[in-house]
Amino acid sequence: MNPLHVANGHATTALIEQSGLRGRTQVWCDPLNEGPVPGNVSDDELLMIRARFLASTDDATDVASDLKRWRDAVDDESAYDELVLWFEHDLFDQLNLIQLLTHLGGRPRSKPVTLICIDRYPGHPHFKGIGELEPRDIEILFTARRPVTTEQMELAASAWSAFRSPDPRAIEELLRDDTSALPFLAPALARHLEEFPSDADGLSRSERRMMEQALDGPAPIHTAFPRMHDGETAYYIADSWFADRVRELSSASPALVELSITSNRAAALPAGTIALTKAGRDVLGGGADRIQLCGIDRWLGGVHVQGQGPAWRWSARSGRLIEA
Repeated sequence: MNPLHVANGHATTALIEQSGLRGRTQVWCDPLNEGPVPGNVSDDELLMIRARFLASTDDATDVASDLKRWRDAVDDESAYDELVLWFEHDLFDQLNLIQLLTHLGGRPRSKPVTLICIDRYPGHPHFKGIGELEPRDIEILFTARRPVTTEQMELAASAWSAFRSPDPRAIEELLRDDTSALPFLAPALARHLEEFPSDADGLSRSERRMMEQALDGPAPIHTAFPRMHDGETAYYIADSWFADRVRELSSASPALVELSITSNRAAALPAGTIALTKAGRDVLGGGADRIQLCGIDRWLGGVHVQGQGPAWRWSARSGRLIEA
């Protein structure tokens, strides 16, 4: 037996390697919930768009090579006799899973594809990811893998198209249909919709959570980041993207938060504090709108939310998207 294990990140591939399971490992872990994922481009064009975004520069050769290597690994069926996918229930994983399944479904295949996708594990009452397990747990999960079905492939392709659509109502339409073939997809995409600017104040759910932590005074960054997961059923925001969001709000005009850095050591999260500005308190209190006040420039899948005018917004009251 010579499987290829494709997982959501290096923490999981390291566990697979430590477990003693046979086969090679490969990651497929593009943070697709951040940055542009337009639907009106070819796969090759999308790869370069993602590479430039992830590299934060026009010279994205190395990143593009990594993304291409992921695809080449799963496409080379001569190198393995089973493709084993390891993913979780959070949005990051579900987006990578539907992208990967869409990629696999777009070409003839001769080798079996199996899936391990979980949202809980015995002995872990607050389970957030495979990376917190032990190597012996990996062996147990491997025995519980199941073949990927045609229904899962078809649903993944529909969901991937909806996520990349410039009209986010495509996601809402998808969620009205049966998504039980991929049981964690619907809650993940529903959480994605809450990252659209609110119709109440223009803030996304993550932005509001971050700013609320500074209501009573400056909040230490290293305390604020772990508390972003309070109230979440899955990890939603990584430390590097949390830092980017803080910098985005602190560099807005007017700034909504004040970022005080005490140490910018080589880490995703700098040492320092986040404090609310007057404008930030106005927005958080509902007296001003984030988009109208300081504008926005953010991609949410295939939707580019930008400027200070009308935009797609999430209405918590109605539980749906509106254009306002």
